[in-house]
Amino acid sequence: MYFMKSFTLTAIVLLSLTAAFGQWIKQTVNTNASFRGLSIVNDKVIWASGTGGTVIRTIDGGKTWNVFAVPRAEKLDFRDIEAFDANTAYILSIGNGDASRIYKTIDGGTSWKAQFTNTNEKAFFDAIACWDAKNCIAMSDPVDGHYVFINTTDGETWKPIVSNQMPAAKEGEAAFAASGTCLYINPKNGDVFLVSGGNDARVFKSTDRGKTWTSATTPIVKGTPGSGIFSIAFRNELHGMIAGGNYEKPNDAASTVAFTRDGGKTWQPGEGLSGYRSAVAYIDDKTTIAVGTSGTDVSTDRGATWKKIGSEDLNAVTAKGKNSVWAVGPKGLVFKLAKVSAEAGAVTTPLPYNVVDIILSHIQIRSECPGTEKTCSPDRIVKVAVVAPEIDGDQARYNYIISGGRIVGTGANVVWDLTGVFPGTYTITAGISNRTSSDAPGRSVMKTITIQ
Repeated sequence: MYFMKSFTLTAIVLLSLTAAFGQWIKQTVNTNASFRGLSIVNDKVIWASGTGGTVIRTIDGGKTWNVFAVPRAEKLDFRDIEAFDANTAYILSIGNGDASRIYKTIDGGTSWKAQFTNTNEKAFFDAIACWDAKNCIAMSDPVDGHYVFINTTDGETWKPIVSNQMPAAKEGEAAFAASGTCLYINPKNGDVFLVSGGNDARVFKSTDRGKTWTSATTPIVKGTPGSGIFSIAFRNELHGMIAGGNYEKPNDAASTVAFTRDGGKTWQPGEGLSGYRSAVAYIDDKTTIAVGTSGTDVSTDRGATWKKIGSEDLNAVTAKGKNSVWAVGPKGLVFKLAKVSAEAGAVTTPLPYNVVDIILSHIQIRSECPGTEKTCSPDRIVKVAVVAPEIDGDQARYNYIISGGRIVGTGANVVWDLTGVFPGTYTITAGISNRTSSDAPGRSVMKTITIQ
């Protein structure tokens, strides 16, 4: 597309009130190209790609930058780049028909070889992702109702993935070529993910390098051409996040982030981003960063809470640890994130965690229930699941307040036993607090059940 919980909650994170990530440091790069492709090899080697057939590279951590003009590509927009060292990188340009291309350099950008030129007038390639320097996959928006994938297994030739089996795209559903992160390979296990927007906002997953796929619904905003999921990232095999929103309403923060704890099978809503975000990345196991046209948000507690740290217009962000966090944007903008040291004597304070929702197996108990009414059951044993942002460790206490019956179990998933309770309306309230602190829990949620 041309752009362009129930979580396992097991601890409370201690966050310094005075230690935080600081401001973006602007780099001096001799170009006005708009950048969306970004790839970090290590602390020293960083590549980016953009409009006007432009590619840039630093091999000294940003002290100096090389600006490359890919031959005969001055009209192309390179929205994605995958680099492996100071010499080797793939770039992908977007557009209808033969505007979608893949080039590769093996001599640090001195020369570029055109490896793939799209010949399908209906196709529009959005992104490329690689397992290693020889094995990569690229994707196009749906053609005749199905996403199109190609791959290389030798680093030279690209072929269609003929055996692809994928759920059909919905009318008006496509991917966003906004940051090169709509197509993503989990570095921990090699799973491939594709995220969509428009009339739906889904996460597609392949465990066999694009041959077969499954799909999952998400709570991200959808329904307009500019809304949906724009980016996906994982911190391990199971835990990841998606971000997006509506780029036509950059300050609208509703339904812009969600999390998974089961490898992308299910997604739970989060909150706290300050607007639409086109890219998200994990800096380390606990620290996450998201950027968009209205600024940057950082979380140091795995997305439970967020802090806006800047208002720079940014398209893409990537990280290789806290010492190498980079972002790019329009008009030649390239930034490196500087870390602010903690002040002496900083005090750590336990963060309260907010409950997002309580999911009950049913909300009405009657001796006879219509077979089509999923909310009703004659069973007085009600399964309860608390949805909240993920936290780490074993210090979280789940607090349940009920107006009748009893709670069986502990943690995020318990049973509400209403056996023997008289007919009437009863409530359950859930909150989360820190076992080692007397502080009050964060926001709680209350749900009601009726016994007839």
